[in-house]
Amino acid sequence: MRKPDNWDSLINSFSNCSSPYAYIVGYYLSRFDKGAYIKLGFGNKGETHMRISSIFEMKDTTFKNCRDKFDPYHNNLRKGWDMPLTGVVKEVYNGFKAYSENELYQLVCKILSNPKLDFQYFFDSDQLTSRIENVTIFPDEVVEVQNLKEGSIRQVTVNAYERNNQARKICIKYYGTNCYVCGVNFEKIYGEIGQGFIHVHHLIPLSEINQEYEVDPIQDLRPVCPNCHAMIHQKNPPYTIEQIKNMLQ
Repeated sequence: MRKPDNWDSLINSFSNCSSPYAYIVGYYLSRFDKGAYIKLGFGNKGETHMRISSIFEMKDTTFKNCRDKFDPYHNNLRKGWDMPLTGVVKEVYNGFKAYSENELYQLVCKILSNPKLDFQYFFDSDQLTSRIENVTIFPDEVVEVQNLKEGSIRQVTVNAYERNNQARKICIKYYGTNCYVCGVNFEKIYGEIGQGFIHVHHLIPLSEINQEYEVDPIQDLRPVCPNCHAMIHQKNPPYTIEQIKNMLQ
């Protein structure tokens, strides 16, 4: 994939922005509007905003604002933010205005499937998918590692916490794939396509730990369905599993 012509200034602008990837995805949705929402396949606009904002760990209104800043410069029905483009917004606009819809779609898919990777990798690696794969409302892991240490900070555009797939597997092996909150089992409802599908919830958010720690998949993790997982994260700090269970009664 070709790099934007303003690569250096674009990368420099990232240092002053906590969520530059949200602006790139927001630019795509603003510029290609309805067709982009349909192509991403997340549902209607509200559902799309919720899915994407969860991937970026921000409020859906915050992500919507990222999109809205580009709206006055594109042919859609929204008015957006009627103000001059500055900072990362200006760099994203200038950097990707020459990209075709397909080029931007491929980049957006890579970002949404690998939201913790450094921007450079999206252009240098042939191993990254150009389709959206395994994108859930609250992604459970990003990379696979051999030990069970979680939370080691690595410098990408912003600090990100590594989550590991092995801990998830051990958690599910111990607890099974029934939701720990409501008891739903996707295989029983959807048949073969639901086999093994479940989210894994970290009882203590990694963002509150700020250091590498030895995760205990049995003590620290619980399998939860996407709906219950979303409800757990309706506030910060999240609701406890017991609190959500009580709401169901």
